[in-house]
Amino acid sequence: MAPASSPASTPQDLMRHLARYARPGVPKYVAMRDAIAHAIASGEWSKSARLPTESEYAAALPLSLGTIQRALRSLAEEGIITRRQGHGSFVASQPGGQMLAPLHCRFLNDGGDGYLPVYPQIIDRYDETRAGAWTRHLRADRIVCIERVFRIGNEFRVFGRFWFDPARLPALATLPYRRIASENFKDIIWRESHQSVGRLSRVLSSVTLPPEACRAVLVGPRARGTLLEVAAFVGRDGPIYYQELYMPPNKRRLHLAPDGRDPGL
Repeated sequence: MAPASSPASTPQDLMRHLARYARPGVPKYVAMRDAIAHAIASGEWSKSARLPTESEYAAALPLSLGTIQRALRSLAEEGIITRRQGHGSFVASQPGGQMLAPLHCRFLNDGGDGYLPVYPQIIDRYDETRAGAWTRHLRADRIVCIERVFRIGNEFRVFGRFWFDPARLPALATLPYRRIASENFKDIIWRESHQSVGRLSRVLSSVTLPPEACRAVLVGPRARGTLLEVAAFVGRDGPIYYQELYMPPNKRRLHLAPDGRDPGL
């Protein structure tokens, strides 16, 4: 018998979030999936809480039953919710702060039909005083950098730097690490700018990993690896962040998203 659990929300609660996540050009099932994922990542819906049924959502939301089923199926495949035959859908307990729907760390699993889980950890946040590609991209008076380590499954680590303008994204500059550690930054960008991440300019190169990356990903000094540089935009051409990801040699294939609205596999 499934343990008793209070509802995570009502369909009317989700309507509030849907109003934020319904964007031009984004399929309705993706908007519903994003709205539920945000409510879970932000802690608004507690772990193991029960979601309304498909029929309850269909009766209250301006969405077809097929759209609702596709959104819930996507959430279950990502491990964001669990579905129990005869009992309903429940908020999953994210093991060890698993990131919900990563955008730039989509390493394919053995079957090629899903991604390895990603567990991020913030290791530093500081005002950036150096000039670089992030300076040219953001064109801001002040730039903040967040350094993170991503554990990819139980196989390897990725070291990342994420630069942004704190005047545009104050939550990323001020919230405690624990509040933003496992949340997808693109969801924070949507909440604060009311614009979704759109165009991505990406460059892949083979590099000698810098010392700080070697230490973070647990490889020897001057090890070779891969660098992914990402310049992201909102709207048509509004720069919103710049990111570097340093990856050690590994056997996995990386699925590159065509833009920030791509829901993935």
